[in-house]
Amino acid sequence: MLTHRSLTDRLATVRYATKPVKPARPPHDDRLTALARWFDARTDAIEGGTALIVERSVALPVEAAGALAPLTPAAYFDTETTGLSTGAGTVIFMAGVARIDGARILVRQYLLPDYPHEPALLRALVADLGSAQRLVTYNGRSFDLPMLAARLTFHGLFREQAALPDIHDDLLPDARRLFRRPLGGARLADVESGVLGVRRTSDCPGSEVPARYFGYLRGGSPDILAEVLDHNFQDVVSLALLEAELCRLRAGGWREARVLDPRGMALELLRMGAVDDALELVEAAQALTADHAEANALRRVASRLLIALGEVERAEQLWTLGTRRASVDAAAAWIEVARIRERHRGDLRGAMEAAAAASRVLDIAFALGRGGSLAEVGRTRLTVERRLRRLRRWVHAAERRALRDARGRKAVA
Repeated sequence: MLTHRSLTDRLATVRYATKPVKPARPPHDDRLTALARWFDARTDAIEGGTALIVERSVALPVEAAGALAPLTPAAYFDTETTGLSTGAGTVIFMAGVARIDGARILVRQYLLPDYPHEPALLRALVADLGSAQRLVTYNGRSFDLPMLAARLTFHGLFREQAALPDIHDDLLPDARRLFRRPLGGARLADVESGVLGVRRTSDCPGSEVPARYFGYLRGGSPDILAEVLDHNFQDVVSLALLEAELCRLRAGGWREARVLDPRGMALELLRMGAVDDALELVEAAQALTADHAEANALRRVASRLLIALGEVERAEQLWTLGTRRASVDAAAAWIEVARIRERHRGDLRGAMEAAAAASRVLDIAFALGRGGSLAEVGRTRLTVERRLRRLRRWVHAAERRALRDARGRKAVA
C-alpha cells in the first residue's frame, strides 16, 4: 500500500539526500597549537583559556630613542578587526602592543585562533596595556579603544576594563594638523611614506584584513595571516617613530622639516608657549609662499593666538608686515591692524588711520594693476569704506564728548 506524502515531505527528502556534508572544523585547541607552531608564538595560560602571543623586536634609531627618552613610558597600541563597526558581531582578532626598551622596540601581537579564545586574548591584552602608564594610538580615540571597550563589555570583563591606563595620546589629530595639507591626507600610510621614510616591502591592505581572517577560519592555511601580522607589526612600530618625530619637530626640528604645514606647526608652537618660534616660523613661511591667501591665513592664525596670550603689540606687528606692498592683500592687512587697534587697544584714532591707509593702498593697487578682479576690489572697497565711515563717526563723537567735558570742567572751575 502506497503512503501518501505531501510535496513538502518529498522536497525535504531530496534536499537532505543532496545536502553536502561539511568537513568538520578542527578543534579549537588544534588551531591554537597549529598557529603557535606556524608563527613560533608562545602560549600563556590565563583565566578562561590560553592566549597566543607572537613576540618580535626591531632596532630603534638613536635619534628617535633620544626624543622618546624624556616621555612617560607608553604602550603603542593598534588592533585588527573583522569589521569597522563596534557592534557585537565585530571581533578583535589581532592586537599589537609595542614598548620601547633601550635601543629596540619590543612588539607583542595577540592573535585569536578562534572565537572561543576571545576572552583569554582580551584578558592577556588588557593585562599588558594596564601595566603601561599611558597609551599611544592612531585614531584610537574613535576606533581602537571603543572597540576594545565593546568587546570587554560583551564578555562582562568590567574589572579588566577599569585597569586600562587613564592617559591616552591619539596621534591622528597631530598628524592632521601638521601633515594633512602637504601630503594630501593623514592616513598612517601617508605619514609613513611622506614623513617617516618607511617603505613597506610586503603589506596587506587594510581592506583585505577581515577577509584573510575569515579565510583562515574556513580552513585556510595560517600563512594567509602572515602579512596581516606584518601589517600590524609595522603599524605599532610606526606609532613609536611618529611620536619621536613629533617630539623632534616641537624641539626645533621644524626648521629643517621637508614636509610640514606651517600653519599647523605655528598653532602647535603657540600652544606650547613658544611665541618667538611661532613668529619665526610664520615670517619664514610668509617669505617663501607665493600664495597671498596662505600668507594671510598664517598671519590670522598667529595673530589670534597672540592676542589670546596677551601679545597684542606683536599681533599688530605681524599684520604690519603684510602692508608693505600695494595690493588688495595689503589693504586687507591694514583692516586687520584697524580691528586690533579698535577692539584690543581701544585706540579709535589709530584704527581710523589704519582704515584710511587701507583706502589709499587700495587706490594705488588699482592704479598699478595689482587690484585683482573687479569683484575682489569691490568687496575689499566695501569693507574698507564701511569700517572707515564708522570709525570716523566714533572718533568725531569721542572728540565732541571730550570737548564738552572740558567745557564743563572749565565752567565749574
